[in-house]
Amino acid sequence: MYDKKIRAFYEFRQNKEQEIQISREQGINFPPHLHEDLELIWVQQGCVRVMVGTQWKELTPGGFAAVFPNTIHAYQSEGEGNLFTMAICRPSLLGEDLPRLTHHVPVCPFLEEEQLHPDIPYAMEGIFRQMQQAPDREIFRALLRLILARLFTSLELVQMDEPKSIDLTSRLVEYLSKNFLSTLSLEKVAKELGVSRCHISHIFSSRLKTSFSEYLHFLRLGYACELLQNTDKSISDISLDAGFSSQRTFNRAFQKRYGVSPRTYRLETINPNAFHKGS
Repeated sequence: MYDKKIRAFYEFRQNKEQEIQISREQGINFPPHLHEDLELIWVQQGCVRVMVGTQWKELTPGGFAAVFPNTIHAYQSEGEGNLFTMAICRPSLLGEDLPRLTHHVPVCPFLEEEQLHPDIPYAMEGIFRQMQQAPDREIFRALLRLILARLFTSLELVQMDEPKSIDLTSRLVEYLSKNFLSTLSLEKVAKELGVSRCHISHIFSSRLKTSFSEYLHFLRLGYACELLQNTDKSISDISLDAGFSSQRTFNRAFQKRYGVSPRTYRLETINPNAFHKGS
């Protein structure tokens, strides 16, 4: 059976129009990526390895990481006994704090348990409970402002004259996030970014710790998972929509990553309210 304890990033964001999503999970593995949302992660048990920008940190119980908008980040967790809470906040919910988040970068985006003000776990718990009971934008906004107020006093921030500059690694990740459904090759990506094929290969091996094909498969499989859960499209159509050259290639890649076939995954994770047969 598909292990629902280990979720792909897309599954945290089934409704990307929702202003805030918060989830309590036991495992996550996702390669470097970036987006315009604010992302907060608080570890309660076990260990989660987190990358923010160029920094890696093993977060243990009480550890916290703040991922400012448009900052490259990644997650790794292994074994059992892990528990963490993750909140993903859209820019529309950040209000007057958004300029500060987009024009500053923390020298260190991580806080150890002893550095974490009690208001931060209190507010994370509050958002989580409110989401379970009755989502309320004003309460979410108030609790988020409390978290940000404490973060702004706990983290050393460096002001940037202009919005965050994007290095080649971030440009690469951003380009792939926008074009992964297209027919891509290492040569084409290198040409689009104005660098050599070897340079791109080096970024994948040294900074992203994966290969071009594996990273591309990861993005495409995440998109396929959304289609499997939320549409009634056939698996063959989904394989093509997700950018795979054939259903056979799609099935093999899906089985390797998730340990089950696309059909089994759909049966175990389908959202019954996402569509109606025959409509």
